[in-house]
Amino acid sequence: MKQDWSPKVSSSIGIVLVIVGVALCHTPVCAQDDTIAQLEALRDTAVGDYNARNWQQAADAADQYAATLEAAELPRAGADFALVSFIGGHARFELWKEDPDTFAYDYKKDVLGAMHESLRILQDDPFFKYNVLGNAYYEKLKKSQFQDLELENAANWYMYKALLARSEELDDVERTEEKYTAFVKYVLLYIGRAFEMARESPVPNLYLVRVREACRLGFGSEFDDRFNQLYQVVGFDNGNVRAGVLWQTGLDMMASEDSSIDDVITVFREAAQATRGQVERAEVYRQLADYASRQDDHKYKLQAVEYGRLAFRLNPENTDIQVQYGTSLHVVSYAHYSRGRYEDALQSAREATSFEWEGDEVAFFDLSRAEANFGDKINALKHAEMAFDKARRKFAEEELQPYRQNYINILRQFGLSAKADQLEADGQGS
Repeated sequence: MKQDWSPKVSSSIGIVLVIVGVALCHTPVCAQDDTIAQLEALRDTAVGDYNARNWQQAADAADQYAATLEAAELPRAGADFALVSFIGGHARFELWKEDPDTFAYDYKKDVLGAMHESLRILQDDPFFKYNVLGNAYYEKLKKSQFQDLELENAANWYMYKALLARSEELDDVERTEEKYTAFVKYVLLYIGRAFEMARESPVPNLYLVRVREACRLGFGSEFDDRFNQLYQVVGFDNGNVRAGVLWQTGLDMMASEDSSIDDVITVFREAAQATRGQVERAEVYRQLADYASRQDDHKYKLQAVEYGRLAFRLNPENTDIQVQYGTSLHVVSYAHYSRGRYEDALQSAREATSFEWEGDEVAFFDLSRAEANFGDKINALKHAEMAFDKARRKFAEEELQPYRQNYINILRQFGLSAKADQLEADGQGS
């Protein structure tokens, strides 16, 4: 965001310059007038370079302005000084962002201090100025790996003050108007940064109130559903903000094509570890199992079983968890069998049939095949028939056929050809 500050020249200064004239150039008054003219020129240069985003030139002009004031023993006060001081602080911040390792200034004094000094004199355009100051604290905090509580508190406070300032300015604007939509995009940015800070903060629950207040600014806007989602998630696990933030971060990463699979899994694992409630933790593991099961690499299929098992142990009565866990085991058992790892296939199938779940006919299918491979006639026939019986209560002929064929194959394998022929004929006649 760029603030366009046009230079303002005081009419009283102009009058003094005209009255004094060239003839008095040797007097102290003339010297003071020369200083004032020099300051005006530096102010105009700073404004011009700032608006052109020439950060180094703007910072240099601000430095010269301050040096000229000091040399003339003039006070650091007034609207012009406040303007140039803020320009200098912001310009130095942009220089720091470009290359922190070669930054020639003192960040606390020359960036943060300069902007604070400006705001102590003049609180004009609060949304813009608080936003820039909040960003300066936030970026420095980010550079510290979010390990500085003083920076965190200041970043959160000034970004939040910017929100409130802009909200007041838009008090009479409808939330469906374009101007308000632009504002709520900033609100979402603030919440995103609040989430980043809450992940590492020693006082994460501070963000429960702040985020919910921010969400209220977005209710009724174009992004109403998103704000409702964020409002709820910070209350997850009985107001466990860190867990809620990590969970939502993981969900958002899942939806992004740019996210690394391992990074998504890491964030979800952190969310599960941070979650206190048994039922809530089970749900995080269930979603993690679902995500891992949808990845192509076999190692993630194995992880899906691990996470599904953790979810099931925490909340075994949840039907969604039962299905996720059972399905993950089926996928792994099927993969093991296809790779010739028959013992592993058998173990996974046994685990998948150790509890009831919607869709467990596929697990009995897996189990019967694995048992037949090891010559376990009684159990292979029993489980092939169970798989077929369960499937025919649910499926039409095309979907039922794999279960019928599996049963036929196992019947024939163990010498029961007559029954197999009859079952095959029944299928052809249906």
